[in-house]
Amino acid sequence: MAVPTTDIHLDRHGRIVAGEDEGFFLRVQFDAEHTRGYYVFFVDDIDNPSAGGDHWAKDMAELRTLFRTSQWRIEWL
Repeated sequence: MAVPTTDIHLDRHGRIVAGEDEGFFLRVQFDAEHTRGYYVFFVDDIDNPSAGGDHWAKDMAELRTLFRTSQWRIEWL
């Protein structure tokens, strides 16, 4: 099942409520200046992170695939 583009918000925090990394927060950022791709940054706590990571997708299609394969359900803040 494809993740609709409208379900992926840029430059906005969301909490992962289901899927990989459940309970973490994420933020998707378009890197217009360098890679023209999308970074997905995630942390365990927005104000005081102690764990986290990132993913990179070359385009929106790959970003949707990342969301689908990670089985993320996001509650956007």
